[in-house]
Amino acid sequence: MTARTRMSLPNFVPAGVALLLIAVGGTAAWYRATYHSWPGMIPPAVHWCGRDYQIDSTETWAQVTAAQTWPVRVVGSYPLLLGHPLLAAPFPGQVKPGDSCATAVYLRTGPGRYQAYTLEGGP
Repeated sequence: MTARTRMSLPNFVPAGVALLLIAVGGTAAWYRATYHSWPGMIPPAVHWCGRDYQIDSTETWAQVTAAQTWPVRVVGSYPLLLGHPLLAAPFPGQVKPGDSCATAVYLRTGPGRYQAYTLEGGP
């Protein structure tokens, strides 16, 4: 007869930690490849309404609203899941991608602080 090896909790801990580290590392690498920044960092560019926007400046709410003709409103979040509120002043009547897009979008980075992004390649 062969001796049975008994598996106990201490034997599973290193394997569990290794799997957790692999999962976290893989998720961070996917995030970096998708959003061009590490989790928790402000991305250098955002994609909204089928267009790409490049980082421009940091602004206050007063600066954001003063620069727009139409009302600024939340149009989504970036990154898509658990991201910062993404704001824009879309042209009236814009309801879906492909319609006229705003020339600037804003990512809320803190209380009263917004990262401005301008449209790449012109309107």
